[in-house]
Amino acid sequence: MDGASPGEGELLRADGVEVHYGGILALGPVSLALGAGGLVLILGPNGAGKTSLLRALAGAVPLRAGRVLLAGHDISRVPAHRRVRQGISLVPEGRGRLPNLSVRDNLMLSWHAAKSGRRCAFAVELEHVFALFPVLKERMEQDCATLSGGEMQMLAIARGLLAKPRVLLLDEPSLGLAPRAIARVYEALAKLNAEGLAMVLVEQKAVPFRGQHEATIVLHNGKARFRENRRPTAAELAALYLGEGTAP
Repeated sequence: MDGASPGEGELLRADGVEVHYGGILALGPVSLALGAGGLVLILGPNGAGKTSLLRALAGAVPLRAGRVLLAGHDISRVPAHRRVRQGISLVPEGRGRLPNLSVRDNLMLSWHAAKSGRRCAFAVELEHVFALFPVLKERMEQDCATLSGGEMQMLAIARGLLAKPRVLLLDEPSLGLAPRAIARVYEALAKLNAEGLAMVLVEQKAVPFRGQHEATIVLHNGKARFRENRRPTAAELAALYLGEGTAP
């Protein structure tokens, strides 16, 4: 995959991306390809490079090597705020909310981040969010710091959606949530994916997601140890997390 020409129908592509922090290799080289409406699942233990990969795709960290393409256009040097307007939205680990602001204010800031030609009126966009997460309608004037963990994650995803992405990058959306909240979040993500929203989804372990799955990549110590269009078995994951497996 590294260095190849973009494939027909690809929406997002990473070719041999590497990320360094202070001269230390944190990721790479790693490659992936995502079609419109597709799903790439990134798995790995803590410190595997999963967040670094998402941040590289979003433009939040510079690349040491490799390139990122969106709809065939090289965006490797495009800053993060411009990638948002071009259609890449990151839902970060830790929910990414803005404290001391209401749910409404959090959502409005994300709505303003969207390219004006792709967004509808704020009230219209809110109705789309409320259809996915009805509880947010009840919390609009509430300080986001007072939300439950599940509600905070719903708000974080809603913020990402109001930026009107073509690709949604999700960093461990199930982290710290109760099973019922995880089920609600993944029900909404499956619906969005079925409606055509492409996703790169990072988790530490397999998740209850039945989207239009294109590939699973398992990272360990910044390297891709597994890359197939299926989910690894529990035994394979255990071996990969221990560093005993290798990418096909």
